[in-house]
Amino acid sequence: FETVIAGGHQPSLFHTGVWVKNFAISAIARRTSGVALNLIIDNDALSSTRISIPGGSYAQPLIDSIPFDTQRPAQPWEECRRLDRDLFSSFGQGVTDAMSRWGIDPIISESWPDAVRVVERSGLLRDGLTAARHTLELNRGVSNLELPLSHLGTCEPFLRYVCHLLAFLPRFHGIHNDVLGKYRLVNRIRSRTHPVPELTSSNGWLEAPFWIWHSDDTRRRHLFACQIGRALHLSNGRTSVAELPLAPDMDACCAIEVLQDLQQRGWRLRPRALTTTLFARLFLSDLFVHGIGGAKYDEMTDRIIARFFGIQPPEFQTLTGTLHLPLGIPHDATVLDERGLTARMRDLAFNPQRYLTATDDATQSLLEEKQMLIRSEQNRRPPASFEEHLANRSRYRKLRELNRLLAARTQDLHAQLGQQRAAVRHQLAANAILRNREYSFCLFPDAALQPLLDSLNGRFE
Repeated sequence: FETVIAGGHQPSLFHTGVWVKNFAISAIARRTSGVALNLIIDNDALSSTRISIPGGSYAQPLIDSIPFDTQRPAQPWEECRRLDRDLFSSFGQGVTDAMSRWGIDPIISESWPDAVRVVERSGLLRDGLTAARHTLELNRGVSNLELPLSHLGTCEPFLRYVCHLLAFLPRFHGIHNDVLGKYRLVNRIRSRTHPVPELTSSNGWLEAPFWIWHSDDTRRRHLFACQIGRALHLSNGRTSVAELPLAPDMDACCAIEVLQDLQQRGWRLRPRALTTTLFARLFLSDLFVHGIGGAKYDEMTDRIIARFFGIQPPEFQTLTGTLHLPLGIPHDATVLDERGLTARMRDLAFNPQRYLTATDDATQSLLEEKQMLIRSEQNRRPPASFEEHLANRSRYRKLRELNRLLAARTQDLHAQLGQQRAAVRHQLAANAILRNREYSFCLFPDAALQPLLDSLNGRFE
């Protein structure tokens, strides 16, 4: 029996911090004589058909983008077909040309022909982008198995898992929301959508932790269920979807047949994020490797597993990485430089006397008046009457006016500090683009990637 080491992500051209998981599960699988499995999370929605690239110049960088296909309304990846053949085919060369301005030969040039070939056959963006990534991994000694979640969703074991959660939905619903509430309380989270939304209920209908949509209407909707006698009614919140012969004391075999028939009629029933990793960790793999985002909500999954299934949750691993494109040495400016200049400019506004190098009689008179007001303020007591309160307010306004008059005598220094801070902020903004960790893995040259991948292999071998 082989161990299964699994990870997963959308079939997008993600950043290297995500990509390192694929190399990690491969290395762990080799070490344990197991199998590495990458779940292609194609039930997530494709939000953009463009990737970000660095544009401009080293001194004036900017974020640009290149499309790999025509933009369309957000829809699940498994439904996304290539719309513009020429645009998709030319994407690899377009990226190569754009990165050549930075002296970079991106690795996409070695794998995009495979993406074009696969899309010609299947027509699906998911398959093309997966092929491009998988080719790059094969060329670097990684041969993970690839499993689209849409394929898993049609398998009998997964449908049995769905039926189990639906049969005991009132209990799962209560545990889910209770665990979520405690998670938010402990982590001081006010957002109603983080790390996941609550499961709602209305007039006997309970929201289930699954997506539902039809191939004719690819907008994902929440699945709702209502138990009426020995039948469980399913709805997408707008229309009835199915009636399952399902209850807590019934075998799920007949309900599974109904769900399989739904698939044949164009309905897609898919897990949401939490129920995806719950299934992957309990029934699909011996170890699941998460990124940072998934690891956060899987703290919830641990508690749900313990309370709903009554077992000790299997451990998972959290892994990410940061690799920067070789766009040049970062500018020297630091956040501390900006803070120091801002603090000095603020002090210049409130204590201009500290920066006066020479004073005339008028300036000296202003300085003496300010010192007198400061001594008066230091001896001030809480106002005992309205008149004293007005006197305090008058002294405060006078002090502000004196600071304004004195600061006017340091305008040159203020302008100089302002210019220095603007230059620092410009360099920090440039560094944010030059050192952005979110650039797609396909933009990197092989020479920049290899040390990170070698280090990762050495850590897990």
